Amino acid sequence: MSKRPSPEAGPVSTILPYLGFSFFQDLALVYPVYMIYFQQQGLDYLRMSWLLAIWGVPVLLMELPSGVIADLWSRKWSLVIGMGLKAAGFGVWLVRPDFVGFALGFVLWGLQEGICTGVGEALLYDSLRASGEESRFVQISGRGGMLRRLAIVLSVLLGGALFTLSASVVMIASSAAMVIAALCAALIPEEAPGKRGRAGHAEISGGIAAIRHSLGSALRGEAFVPLMIFGALATVVYGVLDEYDFLFGREQGVSLALIGLWGGFRFLMEGIGALLAHRLENRLRLDSPKRLALWMAGAGLLLVPVILTGSVFLLPLYFLFFFMMAVAELLFQGWIQRRIKSAGRATVSSLVSLVYEAFGLLLVLAAGPVSQQHGLAGLFLAGGILSSAAGILFGLAYVAGHRKPGVYRH
Repeated sequence: MSKRPSPEAGPVSTILPYLGFSFFQDLALVYPVYMIYFQQQGLDYLRMSWLLAIWGVPVLLMELPSGVIADLWSRKWSLVIGMGLKAAGFGVWLVRPDFVGFALGFVLWGLQEGICTGVGEALLYDSLRASGEESRFVQISGRGGMLRRLAIVLSVLLGGALFTLSASVVMIASSAAMVIAALCAALIPEEAPGKRGRAGHAEISGGIAAIRHSLGSALRGEAFVPLMIFGALATVVYGVLDEYDFLFGREQGVSLALIGLWGGFRFLMEGIGALLAHRLENRLRLDSPKRLALWMAGAGLLLVPVILTGSVFLLPLYFLFFFMMAVAELLFQGWIQRRIKSAGRATVSSLVSLVYEAFGLLLVLAAGPVSQQHGLAGLFLAGGILSSAAGILFGLAYVAGHRKPGVYRH
């Protein structure tokens, strides 16, 4: 009989490489300067917008198939390949600094995003489960979330300074960080697909049939679909709003010299939220979908008085919104992971990511006209109300499903 990994050894061998992967995957010094780089190479705003659209295509196309492949073959090696593609994308920008090169780099980056989203969560959960520590998923994932945001803050602070010295150094450093992230991912322990359950081979039999089977397994769970939809909608809003955070700060009178501190503090609040999510889950019993729904609804409402009054004294509520939504996003991910069978975990996680990305794309497209007509105040007000409404619908969907036999009751 094979010996079960000890609880101590399992988490350590999983946690350390996972945290390293979390940090280095977003330690991309190119993040704050790539649009400036494109402009320096002669691209106008129209072609830059085309590049951003090009990035989204492989993300949406690869989201589900990559989850199926990861379940059938290997989740950690999917992460390794994904980070290798992202590293290659930044390398292409270095050697081919024109529209074609930038487009190819975005395709490679988009492939990485499509391959890795959902797969990392599935790998972490089952790696912890192998040593009986799956209850620590929210805690460890929260630490990873904190490190990802710390890496972004460092990228923002260092990227601009290094870019003024050498764009090549920024590209090379960004590619190197992605390679290190790939090496960290390769160290995360993983069960063989066959050990995750016999259904894995049936679910992922290849091509379209495998995708349909995996989707069917998720869709057959009563109340799972509306909970997934409303949970994704509630948590994606703050991710869209943070794209406009620096502009909102400028409207609040923050100078250009201090706008980096404004954005850094917002990232810090999100990171603290991710770090404390497991403690708040335990103390406030936020593992209950009804309580999580109230948490999300309350977070969205925090923006209402900030926008309607315009008072600088209420700005702490603005940052508290991002803190609470970072908590909600992580707890929603944990709730999803606890309800997925191991054999199809990456596939269904990718399905959730696909819904999340689709909502994000729609909201980004809507944000332009809304902010054009009603300003950033109107955009943030609408975002807060939408997030709150989605949280309420999440709770109502759970209550409605809870009354039916055979529905998830935790």
